[in-house]
Amino acid sequence: MKRFFLIVLIITGVILGFSSLIEEIQERGVLRVGQDAAYMPLYGTDIDGNRIGLEVEILQKMADILDVELEFVVVNWDGIIPALLTNKFDIIWSGMTISPERALKVNFSIPYMTGGQVIIYNNQKYDKAPSIEDLKNDRELKISVQLGSTGNEAARRIFSGKELLNFDTIDETAFQVATGKADIMIFDSLYAYFIANKYEQISVSKEFVSSENFGVAIRKGDFDSVRWIDTFITSLITSGDFEELKQKWLVNYKE
Repeated sequence: MKRFFLIVLIITGVILGFSSLIEEIQERGVLRVGQDAAYMPLYGTDIDGNRIGLEVEILQKMADILDVELEFVVVNWDGIIPALLTNKFDIIWSGMTISPERALKVNFSIPYMTGGQVIIYNNQKYDKAPSIEDLKNDRELKISVQLGSTGNEAARRIFSGKELLNFDTIDETAFQVATGKADIMIFDSLYAYFIANKYEQISVSKEFVSSENFGVAIRKGDFDSVRWIDTFITSLITSGDFEELKQKWLVNYKE
């Protein structure tokens, strides 16, 4: 009986002593967000070094509700989950696709946006959008990929055996296509149309390679914080604020 009560006391103490991530952020007074360098128009940096983009404005709204400061921790994409797991920041809100493989390591929120992977190609080499079969038959095909991205995974799956050029950032990856050092890349349609406006040598296939949901990632085990983030996302959508931000950054935005 004494042992039973001791176990109950230990469990009760753990429960009472538990502090959720959201509570920790409020106590600290800073929301630390992990992102890679740029994924415009979702996030990036202006000429003065300030973070800008659709997700940056969403995160500022979150910080305002929590009454805390907003801080960005910029890391390479292929190291972003390890950095989260070692407490370099609190959450990943960085255009991250929800996948079963990633969900083995982190907990995801509900989706806040749906996108699709498309083929971004050099229009100096291809006078029209190449089909997947055309590309598979191109023995000299060079594919530019961002390390750790789902576009990288799609390229390896669809074009097995083709030459891949690996880069840390999305902009580096796209630049290879624009300059003809690579023929194509596979990436999300949101970024694809942004980069096509930036480089006249780049065009975008209308055919989706895959469809993906974006979610917010936090360390495992903190379901109270996941529920709070879910509620924040739902409120953002139902209030119309998210639609306004999409209009500003995905439709009207010009670099």
